[in-house]
Amino acid sequence: MIRASEYIKTGFSANDAECLGTIIEPMVGHGEKIQIDFSNIKIFTTLFFNIALTKYIVQFGPQKYEEMFEILNLSEVGQSTYQHSFDNAVEYYKLSAAQKSEQTALLSDFDED
Repeated sequence: MIRASEYIKTGFSANDAECLGTIIEPMVGHGEKIQIDFSNIKIFTTLFFNIALTKYIVQFGPQKYEEMFEILNLSEVGQSTYQHSFDNAVEYYKLSAAQKSEQTALLSDFDED
C-alpha cells in the first residue's frame, strides 16, 4: 500500500503528482492492485489526479484502471475532485481517434495563444 502522505503533503500541484507518480509508475503493469491511501491529505486539484492517476484510464481503459487501482481515505473534497478527474478521463477514453485528434489540435491552439 502506498501511503501518499509519506511522499506528498497536498494533492495540489503537478510537482505533487510527479512525486507520487515516481512511486506508482514502477508498480504499474505488475498485475497487482495498487492501493493508495490518501489519509491526512486535504487539498486536491484535478490537475493532480490527471497527472498522477487518471492518465492510466486513458492509457488502459476504465475497466483495467479499476482493476489496477484502489483509492482509499480521500476527504470529501478529495473524493469530489477525484471523481471529476475520473469522469473526464473516461469521457476522453470513449472518444474516437478523430475526436481525440481534434481535441489535441484544440489544446495545441490554446497553448500557442
